[in-house]
Amino acid sequence: MTPTTQVRAPILSLLLGLLLGLILARHCSAPLPLLLCVACIGSVAALRLAGNERLQWLWMLCFLISTTHCCWAYGQLRLPAKPQAYNLTLPAREAQLAIEIQSVMQPGERYGKPSGLARVLDAPITSRIHPGEQIYFKLTLPPAAEQTAALNIQRGLQLQTTGVLTPILPPATNSDEDDFEAYLQSIGVHYRFDRTGPLQTLRAPVALDRFYTALNQRFQATLRLGAPKNSELPNVYVAMLLGRKIELSKAQIERYRMTGTMHFFAISGLHIGVIATVIAQFLLLIRVPRAVGPWLGLPLVYLYVEITGGAPSAMRAFLMAAFFWSSFACQRQRSPFSALICSAILVLIIDPNQLWSLGFQLSYTVVLSILLFGLPLHQVLTRRYQPYRWLPEQDWNPRQRAFAWSLDKVLLLFAISFSAWLASTPLSAGLFEFVAPGAIFLNMLLVYLVAIVISGGVISLACATALLFGLAGFVNHSAWTVIYLMDHMVIFCAQLPGAILPSEGFSAALSYSALCVYFATLLWLHRRAARLQGHAMWLPPLIIISLVTTGLAVID
Repeated sequence: MTPTTQVRAPILSLLLGLLLGLILARHCSAPLPLLLCVACIGSVAALRLAGNERLQWLWMLCFLISTTHCCWAYGQLRLPAKPQAYNLTLPAREAQLAIEIQSVMQPGERYGKPSGLARVLDAPITSRIHPGEQIYFKLTLPPAAEQTAALNIQRGLQLQTTGVLTPILPPATNSDEDDFEAYLQSIGVHYRFDRTGPLQTLRAPVALDRFYTALNQRFQATLRLGAPKNSELPNVYVAMLLGRKIELSKAQIERYRMTGTMHFFAISGLHIGVIATVIAQFLLLIRVPRAVGPWLGLPLVYLYVEITGGAPSAMRAFLMAAFFWSSFACQRQRSPFSALICSAILVLIIDPNQLWSLGFQLSYTVVLSILLFGLPLHQVLTRRYQPYRWLPEQDWNPRQRAFAWSLDKVLLLFAISFSAWLASTPLSAGLFEFVAPGAIFLNMLLVYLVAIVISGGVISLACATALLFGLAGFVNHSAWTVIYLMDHMVIFCAQLPGAILPSEGFSAALSYSALCVYFATLLWLHRRAARLQGHAMWLPPLIIISLVTTGLAVID
């Protein structure tokens, strides 16, 4: 196994210490002076052992102890305090809160009930909630006189209103509402606030937030240029380009979720990667030096992230792209693995609670699996299934070159899709209660189509910005054609027997244990790649498949 990814990243030790420290801070409490004292002792010991190759393992242990205790103290200061179990069992009560909108999940223009996440600015003592905590809000549309204000709910808006504050209890059944409540709990939201009194604006959103909102609405209108009446294709287009899942029907959401393709509608690595590539190619086309390109392209990518709402998944993907792309400007060795680790550390330092977000877990495990397993698998497969291996490449005719190119792309798609499926399957089985084997081949077929749709959306928006509205509408029609093909492929896959397997009752502990063993095995293989043969490549997938199969057999 000859890896194509450089996995030698010293900051990996820092990430391990950060993960352990935050997990301990979440579940255990310790005096801060004691934690900092242990961290200092570990740091001194690590400094004394630095440079001693014979005691490198001891240096690693001291460094890990130091970073773990330091991050344990940091986690106790930064992680939101979980309400006492007794408070969550108390009945709902009315309270007057001052809140600041942080993200809007459902705008008010469609159903008249804007909802999202907000930060509490002020709350009465009797409300059981404290300033700084997050809540999930739903603001029922007020009378006609206040309708305009309610429809302008956007990020940065500060409001004061009276409503019913309801604790979010652990889910008891397997319904969509319970899944959403479990998601809210995973990101540290434990109360729901339903408006009952009049709205009072404390502070309007800052100019920058209003600018982002205006551009979002303008982009929606651009992506609907030339849309036929009574067609759902423009809704899917807007959902995919701007992350507005509310545009999808319940049937569409269900089939995309069950087939493992819902990630195409979350602004994440695929979107940021495609958009960054389009911008990079355009900058090269106009002769911008490669070293200057990142400083021009990254602000544009960040603008897109903010316009789409600044979702955590989009910010994670942007940071990952920023670390990797900026290495070109700094003339440093490009390492996607190091960029991934750096972005994870930065995200957790900014918001330690992200560690318990399923989006964070899926994003980083999938990308890490692609880097550590998918790319090396592609190399092994191309070496094993190389066509015309006894014929010099310069003697290939056009038909042979086309076949070799197509085979290489198919093998790359399979390697990426299979490695992503391996990392997501344990979490899907334990947390979403289904396994989708059909997602391996469905994602292979869809990933290029989605990239075409995203690229078309970028071109359409650029044409509209240049006042070429007719050309933008033409590009939209081409994208809708691709979306039509994608949607029917998903419908067909969902109907295949065995494409989706239920896993209700699958142990979440087994899910995380399987991932830990999987990635530990991959790192071990990469460190000893020179002494391993190609057959060792199949050990990591066998671990995942055997553990997931065992878990499914137990619940049956």
